[in-house]
Amino acid sequence: MNTEKKNLLYSKLILFFSTISLILGFFLNEDSSGSGGFIEDFKYTWGYIEAIKYKFFVLGTQWTVHTPLHYILISKINIFITSEYYLRFFYCLISLLIPLLFYNCLSIKFPNLNRSSKLVLSSIIIILPAFRSSAIWLNAHNTALIFFLLFLRFFLIWEKNQSNTINKNIIYQTIFLALAVYTRQYYALIYLFLMYIFFKNLKLSEFIKISLFISLMTIPGFIHIYLDPRILSGTFDTNFSNVILVNSSIIGFYLLPIYLIMLISNSKSLQIKNILEKKFIILVSLILLIICSFFFDYNYTNGGGFFMKLSYLIFKNEYLFFISSIVGFILLFELVKFNRESLILILILIFGFSAYIIYQKYYEPMFLLLLFLVLKNNYISNFLDYFKNIIFLFLYYLLYFSSAFLNNLFKITKYIN
Repeated sequence: MNTEKKNLLYSKLILFFSTISLILGFFLNEDSSGSGGFIEDFKYTWGYIEAIKYKFFVLGTQWTVHTPLHYILISKINIFITSEYYLRFFYCLISLLIPLLFYNCLSIKFPNLNRSSKLVLSSIIIILPAFRSSAIWLNAHNTALIFFLLFLRFFLIWEKNQSNTINKNIIYQTIFLALAVYTRQYYALIYLFLMYIFFKNLKLSEFIKISLFISLMTIPGFIHIYLDPRILSGTFDTNFSNVILVNSSIIGFYLLPIYLIMLISNSKSLQIKNILEKKFIILVSLILLIICSFFFDYNYTNGGGFFMKLSYLIFKNEYLFFISSIVGFILLFELVKFNRESLILILILIFGFSAYIIYQKYYEPMFLLLLFLVLKNNYISNFLDYFKNIIFLFLYYLLYFSSAFLNNLFKITKYIN
């Protein structure tokens, strides 16, 4: 058996066992991401699903602060699948559309990427704690991801066959992104980026037309906001030092394994060690960290990401978290340099989640989807050149999932003080 066939066999086994682990997680009532949060959210919003089952529209004020599309769709399915348990299992299976759609998007973005690599990358989605908890506990997070990936699919097709006039791919992507927003309102942030892309690439007359079309799609949202202003309540925080440090640390968590794998690999196509020689980037990152640390005042018991929890768990202080933030700065600088589109998108992601409670699940797996499919950089294409790189990345996230599962089982971070 040649290497290519072996790799394909290994990748199929990885996908198979990842899928089986999700099914097993369902029967174990796993909530590896939320430490009970996804379970409580399911119990709390079930009343909304029942309330809207036989009605066209019911305000979700009593049950949720999120946009209602997920609950509307699930309530209609609940008419036919009346058992909570079987409805959850059905949704768990439907959530597997997400790695399937990711595989399809990878095929569009990287037509020469082999099947083995795409299968393993898609398997990573299945072992991410936020994806698993959402799939198992009927959470709107995964419904929004399905719509978001459909948006990305048509975005990638349009990007490959780019036209300066409106076509069906532009219409489809705006519709599916709107559906994502009506499922989870924070996807509206992506519209800011999309409007920039449209303005840059479309004729002015076409940009005005698509802007009007998007404006029409916002009308139900504004009506909903008028009837239920709680949708805009959120947890906004004006302390941008918290926002910058926490979000950089969380994003750095997803970038770090890629850069480390490339650093230690034998790839001659990427001189990643040059990062260490870029003193200006490191200096700017240090200055930014020092300034932000003076104003940093985040309650570590409410989210904060993997590195913040680990920092307090091991060292009882913020030092490891600060190191992760500066690593995040450096990697982000490397990621977006010389590319305005990537810079705009990263700034939107960092400052869009300006809250006094920031959970890692907000970025999971949304940031990975954007990293592999949208952000313009040479690192990803070089990284994907080697199957072993993708295997190491899978192992990194397998370790991450294992720690999250054990944390959920033994409630380790509950005792941080």
